[in-house]
Amino acid sequence: MTSTPEYARPVRLPHRSRQGIVMGLDPWQIAFLALSALILLVFVNRFGPLGLLYGAPLYLAFGVTAVTSIQGISTPRMAGLWLMKQLRHRAGGTTQKFRPERARLAGTLNLPGIRASIQLWETDGVAAVYNPLDRSVSVIAELEVQGFLMHDLPERFDLAEQFDRILGPFTQHPGVKRVTLQERTLPTTIRAAREHFDEVQRSHGMNPDSPAAANYRDVMDGSERFEVAHRNYLVLTLDLIALGAQLKALGGGKEAIVALAQIEAGNLADALVAAKITVRNWLSARDVAALGRLAFDPEFAAIVQNRPDNLTGVDPIGIGPMYLDEPKGRNGVVVTDSGVHTTMWIHEWPRSDSPVGFLAPVVFARHPHTGEAITHIFSIVLTPVPVSKALKRIRDEKKVWRGNEALRAKRGADGSAADAADWRALEQQEQEITNGHGEFQYGAYLTVTAPDQERLDQAIAGMRNALSRAGMEAQILYCQQAEALMVNAVPVGLGMK
Repeated sequence: MTSTPEYARPVRLPHRSRQGIVMGLDPWQIAFLALSALILLVFVNRFGPLGLLYGAPLYLAFGVTAVTSIQGISTPRMAGLWLMKQLRHRAGGTTQKFRPERARLAGTLNLPGIRASIQLWETDGVAAVYNPLDRSVSVIAELEVQGFLMHDLPERFDLAEQFDRILGPFTQHPGVKRVTLQERTLPTTIRAAREHFDEVQRSHGMNPDSPAAANYRDVMDGSERFEVAHRNYLVLTLDLIALGAQLKALGGGKEAIVALAQIEAGNLADALVAAKITVRNWLSARDVAALGRLAFDPEFAAIVQNRPDNLTGVDPIGIGPMYLDEPKGRNGVVVTDSGVHTTMWIHEWPRSDSPVGFLAPVVFARHPHTGEAITHIFSIVLTPVPVSKALKRIRDEKKVWRGNEALRAKRGADGSAADAADWRALEQQEQEITNGHGEFQYGAYLTVTAPDQERLDQAIAGMRNALSRAGMEAQILYCQQAEALMVNAVPVGLGMK
């Protein structure tokens, strides 16, 4: 009798509960049902039995709205989002244009809304991104993970297990506010190949006008549009309120925050090295600004990528969009300088067993018609949950599940397979926490970018195919595209609640 090697066993991600607050209803739906019942009660008390007829247009409208959904989102919540967007349209808050000569506060960034208060500091070539709104600071590492899918299964499993050992202790570190893992795919240049070819020509004395040289240049010119770069980043966001004692010991103020960020960056680098994960570099202020610039203005990519090493990156003043607009009547897109974007929330992860590296179809997604790589940003935002809070959350969700089960029994309705899956997921999570694994509250966001609306539609179709192959489902974040884009475009440890 043979046993299955540990590394050959697939991974099963926990199922996301659909129990809601009661019977799968979210707070918005419950509020609408309560309002419907209140209207019914008022009309019956005022007009007697005829009140059922008089109040029908109102209480039926609220009741039906409460139990329906639009694009996978409850109708009351979608109505609230749509109304807020209309108010922002009226107030001119959906369009932003950068005014270069307008007076600006020192230290602020060209970012929409309240994110303009974020400050970008740097010391010894490492950027510290300070957010005064929630008193946090973030450091960003670019990871070297080339060829992960080319490794054998044992090596992949070992790398994944080592990385899990890095993430697990974060739940025991009170100062870690958020951890963000990000993968970016964007068109790039073949500058390195061209420089190598020129060097070979010079060193070997080749005739640049020869048929062989001309043919090689034609091949490079034809292949450049298919060249893409896959970059991976880890953003560590620290809670300065929880780390107040350490800041005080370091002297307080900006210098203490920067020093603390450097200390934590060093600790994280040591942990990554021990896990056989190489930190290619810690991002400087110009590097962070370049990520934002390239996300908002994809056509600018070649200029940035072809700069010499001593001029790499972008000045922080250019981090944000020169133009940003949420078009009226198009609730699923946002337009920036040279790109049209749609950001989706990953609301369903694989329910069946999945191998390590199951995200490969998403990373290497292609346009269904042209075969070109889809420009996208994929982020997983992880918020550590202390063990005590995690166990309390599971106990509370079990109570909700039992309550829903009792209500179903009173109505004579049998539980569904989805309800049974919710219970099994809670049991699995409780067992994993008991075994010493940490818990994270997580959200995953996927931004797809294209030059125009037509190509964006094609890219979204290709990305949905890739998500389907990976066993995942995504929901477009309607009426909140600008905020969702900011979460992905500027990697400073932000999330959406």
